[in-house]
Amino acid sequence: MNESIVGKLFELFKEQYGATTATAASLFDGQRDLLSFVMGIGRGLEQQLIDGLGTGYRGAILEREGVRYRFKGYRRRQMQGLFGKVELKRAYYVAGEGQTYYPLDCEVSAEGHTPGLQYYLALFTGQNAYEEALEQFHRIFRPEGRDEISMRKALDMDYQLGEGLEGLRQQEIRQVLEQDRGIEKQQPIEETMAVSIDATKVREKLGQKRLRNGRKRYTIGFKDVKIAAVSRVCWDRRRGEASCEDSSYVSAVEEADEFFHRIWVEMQRRGVEPEKQRIVFLGDGAEWIWNRVKDLRNSKSIEILDFYHAADYLSKTCKELYGEETREYYAHYPRWTKLLYRGKANVVIEEFRELLAGARTDERRKLLRLQLGYLQDNVRRMDYPRYRRMQLPIGSGTVESACKNVIGGRMKLGGMTWSPPGADGMAQIRASQKSRRFESDFRTLLAA
Repeated sequence: MNESIVGKLFELFKEQYGATTATAASLFDGQRDLLSFVMGIGRGLEQQLIDGLGTGYRGAILEREGVRYRFKGYRRRQMQGLFGKVELKRAYYVAGEGQTYYPLDCEVSAEGHTPGLQYYLALFTGQNAYEEALEQFHRIFRPEGRDEISMRKALDMDYQLGEGLEGLRQQEIRQVLEQDRGIEKQQPIEETMAVSIDATKVREKLGQKRLRNGRKRYTIGFKDVKIAAVSRVCWDRRRGEASCEDSSYVSAVEEADEFFHRIWVEMQRRGVEPEKQRIVFLGDGAEWIWNRVKDLRNSKSIEILDFYHAADYLSKTCKELYGEETREYYAHYPRWTKLLYRGKANVVIEEFRELLAGARTDERRKLLRLQLGYLQDNVRRMDYPRYRRMQLPIGSGTVESACKNVIGGRMKLGGMTWSPPGADGMAQIRASQKSRRFESDFRTLLAA
């Protein structure tokens, strides 16, 4: 900015707020005053920006969708802007059937808020619970306490945004799967690509009943929020292990078949040649994952059962068989884990067969059958020495972290319960933001 303009603004600031003395407390007060001053200027400039859009006047007569409208006059309305409320002067048109049309509303915002407000507020609401997010937003953009955003307004904006992002994802799915068209590459991965898949539960309002006093009673339950991370595989020479970096995410509350369509689109977005390059799939023992991975594979693909999940499964079985922290537990669990790590899952399977043959109770037989079935179903995904030689990851920690941070860090805070559209909408906002494409997604929605 021109230095002379800055100097004049600072003189205005001093006239309004006074000079700052040389103490830390005074400097802090001065900076807070400066924030109020700058936001006040922003409010005025934003109004001028809105005025510069014009009124939407399109002549005395206009046609829209086969209906002739005639110009009637101008009406004003207020809307929430980034720095406070702004006012629109809009031309309005009427048709013989009593229809009213405001061109500027359709072009700028028919929802009573500017796009800048929706975008920047979502950066707050997408990170923290609504009360805390609004408090933080107001502290910065409404330091004088004027024109604060209501909780209902913030929720409505996020519902609209989440629905828009979901519509964008569905449009991409149709583009790739039905129209057989490519999708623009983002953060392209040239070499090995990792696809990690999991799910986590969130509290949802599954239904409601209106009581005689007019209040609503909700049925609360848990729904799976599915999530997948698509990452670049890197090798850490110092630690001698592979890691997943530069991850992007897709997430939704939906059936597994639909969710795998979403994963495929993200693979097309990230992979340079997903039909040819090496892709490693990582997950726990969930059948809904592995039954569908075959639809995403190519000839170079490798499936890996998360070693740490396999070890944890063994630990739980040992505790049921021998008791926690008993001599028998420590005699079996570390040895079985080492055998798995060394690629000798068949040895562990054989030992469990022997234990099953000697089991004397139905409860013990059931437990051993479950563990045996888990190992047998996944034995081809447990060649960990080979995976390490290939410099591939052997754990799905990336997507487990995503369950905690992308979903849990916003949607599973204490006492938090979501409506179905609210849950899926926030999952879309979180996935877009954590994938570092929120601005590009938002611009795409504005252009639609």
